[in-house]
Amino acid sequence: MTRVGRLFLFIAFLSAGNLSVAQTDSSLRFYTGDLGEQDFELSEVRVRRSCTCSGVCCCAKKQESVYTGNRFVSTDILLSRDPSIELIRRGAFALEPVLNGMSTDRMNITIDGMKIFGACTDKMDPITSYVEPNNMKSVAVLQGSAGALFGSSIAGTLNMETQGASIRPSMKWTGEVGTGYNSAAKGISHLYALNRSGAKWAVSSNGVYRKFGNYRSGHGERIPFTQFEKWNNSFSAKYMPRERQILRLDLIIDEGYNIGYAALPMDVLYAKARIGGISLEQFYQKGFFERGEFKFYANRVKHAMDDTDRPDVPMHMEMPGLTETIGSYADLRYKRSAHKGILRLDLFRTRSRAEMTMFPAGELPMFMLTWPDIVKQSAGIYLRDVWELRSGNRIGVNFRFDFVSSQSVDQFGIAQASVFNQNIGETDLRFLRNAGLSYTAKLKQNWKYWVTCGFVERSPSTTEQYAFYIFNAMDGYDYIGNRSIQNEKAWQSDLGLEWKKRRITWTLTTFHYRIQDYIMGKIESDYDAMTIGARGVKMTTNLPSALLTGARTILSYQVNRNFELNGRASYTYGTIPGGDPLPMIAPMRNVLSCRWTGNKMFLQLETEAAAGQNRVNPDFGEQTTPAYTLIHFRSGYTVKTPKGRLILNGGVENLFDRHYRTHLTWGGIPQPGINAFLNVNYAFN
Repeated sequence: MTRVGRLFLFIAFLSAGNLSVAQTDSSLRFYTGDLGEQDFELSEVRVRRSCTCSGVCCCAKKQESVYTGNRFVSTDILLSRDPSIELIRRGAFALEPVLNGMSTDRMNITIDGMKIFGACTDKMDPITSYVEPNNMKSVAVLQGSAGALFGSSIAGTLNMETQGASIRPSMKWTGEVGTGYNSAAKGISHLYALNRSGAKWAVSSNGVYRKFGNYRSGHGERIPFTQFEKWNNSFSAKYMPRERQILRLDLIIDEGYNIGYAALPMDVLYAKARIGGISLEQFYQKGFFERGEFKFYANRVKHAMDDTDRPDVPMHMEMPGLTETIGSYADLRYKRSAHKGILRLDLFRTRSRAEMTMFPAGELPMFMLTWPDIVKQSAGIYLRDVWELRSGNRIGVNFRFDFVSSQSVDQFGIAQASVFNQNIGETDLRFLRNAGLSYTAKLKQNWKYWVTCGFVERSPSTTEQYAFYIFNAMDGYDYIGNRSIQNEKAWQSDLGLEWKKRRITWTLTTFHYRIQDYIMGKIESDYDAMTIGARGVKMTTNLPSALLTGARTILSYQVNRNFELNGRASYTYGTIPGGDPLPMIAPMRNVLSCRWTGNKMFLQLETEAAAGQNRVNPDFGEQTTPAYTLIHFRSGYTVKTPKGRLILNGGVENLFDRHYRTHLTWGGIPQPGINAFLNVNYAFN
């Protein structure tokens, strides 16, 4: 066993005697659109009715579908079950989510509402890689202007809510242990969860350890540089100093090692995150406010790219990165007469620094700052009000305003940027505005529709504004940031329709973005590339406009007590001035599943298909992608014991060993072929 594996087991052993997590009624819910108004039903994940508070607090019932859980899947694969989310694949680890055709620069990704920023200039560490399903309670997918609850953005927000400790005096000790195997990559996964509860307090701990080798593709070949090893531990404590009041402390420690990226010229030596927060929740019985949350948080992310294990490297390089963030927020929920809403105040400060050291043979090392020690500070206010009309229809309005400042605080980095006549040492101040309007109404007895429209705005990312020769392996260009680039703005709208009758539910949602000052790299022929073999240099610039539009649909049919049919499909279309396709837009994709559930077991047959993508932009390294169809089979069996239950999950993915790649896979790297998996876990109480 490796050093990391022994460390994981040692931590789990210590935690068993002191800390613990209740997973026996944990839930993983997906919300899409307006938070709390719609539930996205996710197969393979057990979704239960759950409570947002503990102890004496009361919670409203939610309509949810129940599925057999599988917490051995990775967070990014779990997210991809939402039809509005696709994944950019550079390897087999830390896949980057894309929301409605827009990547992480255009969306917020938060954990329990906390701002966290990746430390890799090549986006090898999206925030989704630092939390595990074993510790997740719900995922909120907020589209467009609704995502302004957690910060200014264009696409919206993914907020991952962690499980935390559970106060349940009737169940003092609860927990879970499990192990799993994956044949395509010869991967192993172990997990545990423990919870200890008193009358007014609870402490918990849970963790996951994964080690996967290079996976096997549909042609039977091992794809090099797709291996990874990681462990994740979370700790949580809750205390109720008085009725309807909860004090909560959370800590996440995540570390990954020896992570391969087949589509990139470098791998990852390590990726480490330390994420912590302390909050006070108050549930009011009288007055204007229903609930208040006040939180302070801090996190630190370290990441190091390295090419030591790559063959035929023309010049060895080391590229460490670091982000440090501290912040706080106050979140107040109110209800008055026919109105209910949210008032939220946010403050955060983040520091980003990334280095590159090149070691040419027989010469002195060369050093540069690819992120020249950037300090960004933000203060924001958000307000949302929903007016319940007498007819049962609803009108919602929301506003958000942010003040953002950024600058480089490193003299070496300031001197670097001066060669491009940019003074990045001066403070850059920006004011961001977001606003949205929504209307939800019933058409007839079984029909409902909703319309949203809004204006959304975001400031440039650290890379877009301050990058210094960051190589993009997709298009082969070195990128240089532009400090004076304009904010990106968009007019956004959604139209949704739902039909619900007895055992059938069908929803259709269309979306449309008219983006102004679209941020994109533009070739600068006057500059020479720094990276060996690069095609040239691109500098970040604003295009006059871009268009994104598309649709997604979900169908659920409960045939009878035992049989259920589910389907979901999505399509996105994007274009830039001149009619050229917007790069990295996935083709139409759909997933259909048929599930039989008995008293102790379930069987599920699933098809996953994507159309070919011929609308590509060669200037950004895209190539056409052929269509593919995959067949998956999954099953599970549960054995109840006097003090718990034993759960077995297994199946075969890509049953016919198809050789394929998704359109958002960099470098045309083929995806895993036939993959048999088996997971065993025991939950006790």
